[in-house]
Amino acid sequence: MNFSGNFAHIASVDIAALQQRVQELPEQQWLGEAFRQQRYEVHRDTQTIHLVFDPDFRHTHPTRLPVLQEFEPFIRPCLKIVADHFDDSPKGWELFDEHGMGYFVRANLVRLKSGGAITEHTDNNFSLVHSHRIHLPIITHEQVDFTVGGETINMKEGELYEINNRRMHSVQNAGPADRVHLILDYVIPGEKCCCGEKLHPLTACNPQACEETDRLQIECVCHPVL
Repeated sequence: MNFSGNFAHIASVDIAALQQRVQELPEQQWLGEAFRQQRYEVHRDTQTIHLVFDPDFRHTHPTRLPVLQEFEPFIRPCLKIVADHFDDSPKGWELFDEHGMGYFVRANLVRLKSGGAITEHTDNNFSLVHSHRIHLPIITHEQVDFTVGGETINMKEGELYEINNRRMHSVQNAGPADRVHLILDYVIPGEKCCCGEKLHPLTACNPQACEETDRLQIECVCHPVL
């Protein structure tokens, strides 16, 4: 989702139990799914454990995978903070009566290997453009740089951020250990992308109406990088 800024800090989260659980994961569990790194060249240095995910990147009725039951007790506090943050926002209240409460359309644990990188890119499909991309660092260190829109920060463990995934973004792990984030995509039902408000104000966003702006065939200038 595009917004005015690169990073938006949401909250600090107690991740002690989640961090311990992630540290206990067997290596084989990280190697069991290769969809992300095989489909997207920019993610070749990552491994992913899908908790809520669909390969077709649908925007409604997401699939809660069996492994979610294992992790849900550990990530529940984070999920509640994120849901409350967006559902209690002015936009959430504005759309609630007609569209209902928001939901997580994707939730994944993503590991970036030591010395690896996620090269510069933007997120361009319909669902990614119309959801809020949230990062929770679980295991990280001072030599991990996260860059969005030309701004670079070092996200600390337990600090919950929304990133502007419509701007060019990248990650560099120059440290001696792997980095692990919980990555969430949250949907406020009925929320339009910034271009939709201008280009089709009387029509809801949908893959057909938003195709050219989603794929940046029409340049988005709604929130210019300053």
